[in-house]
Amino acid sequence: MAQDTADPLAAGLAAREAGDHAAASAHFARALAADPDNANLLRLLGTSYAFQGRHAEAVTMLERARALAPDDLDIRAALARAYLWSGREGQAADELNAIEARDPDNADLALIRAQLRRPAPDGTPRGGGGGVYANQTVAWIDLASGKRTWYETTLGAYVRASDRLSLGGEVERADRVFATDVTGRVRADMALGDATRGYVSISATPNADFREQWGVRAGVEQDVGAAITLLADFRYAQYASGDVIVAEPGVRLFFGRNRASLTGKMINLRDIEGDHRIGWSGRLDVPLPEGILAFAGAATYPDTEAGITRRVRAVYAGAAIPVADRITLRLTGDYEERESSYERAAVSIGLALRF
Repeated sequence: MAQDTADPLAAGLAAREAGDHAAASAHFARALAADPDNANLLRLLGTSYAFQGRHAEAVTMLERARALAPDDLDIRAALARAYLWSGREGQAADELNAIEARDPDNADLALIRAQLRRPAPDGTPRGGGGGVYANQTVAWIDLASGKRTWYETTLGAYVRASDRLSLGGEVERADRVFATDVTGRVRADMALGDATRGYVSISATPNADFREQWGVRAGVEQDVGAAITLLADFRYAQYASGDVIVAEPGVRLFFGRNRASLTGKMINLRDIEGDHRIGWSGRLDVPLPEGILAFAGAATYPDTEAGITRRVRAVYAGAAIPVADRITLRLTGDYEERESSYERAAVSIGLALRF
């Protein structure tokens, strides 16, 4: 304790190295009280707050540090992470642009950009001030009656309405030889607090043959410290023959300096007959050098299509690859078995342009 009292900076660094961010922040706060305009101490304290999920305090400390040392890129990188973890993606993007203007080869730049470019909970692109995206899927279907080729085309756009709100919409056309459904969706993503984010999405399919006639999705993410995020997603879908309700509680665990993540969800579905069915899904996201994000997942779950609920077993893998400053190419391959129905193998290619 004598060493802690005499040298709170050294004690704070030792606590941070041991992973005790609460103790580290207490030591850094004592050091800062004796030297309140020390930008490095502000950075250390803000970073410790961020790792505890105290995002508002982290941002306050790091914004003070940036004001004192605007050309310190370590401070700007720490602030970008704090903005990102608190759901303020637009401000995170602004900080990354400031870093790139000063040092295009900065080591933290690609890592944080990869995190920023991660899709929203339902796979929708996001990040920056807004953007447009397109995706084409070709699926080879093996039915008892023979083989078919199905196509799905998606066009969408989103815009950052404020630091805490993004709005978007998309149109998806699904061609299945025997019928074609066109679904429209609108969506709002919002920061509900310093560690809480949510979204709401409404969809409609005029004269639906196999998609839902209309549906509502909503979800929330709650950070519990910097390494754990609790998830909850809900969906209501109305088919011609009845309605389906789905609830998906889950957890996302972050690990490593590059903030790789492992996401697990429990899938609870109440089908049209009123029966409760259960499934699960798992997904791994790994940021790689050059801003590439690799991902893979597997699931077994109940799913309703054309008003009929069946067990689906699926695996998929892919990558999001920056091909230009504001353009990302997304490649995905997947395979699924729909019980007593069909097998499906598919490839998807997508492009996203951020403003």
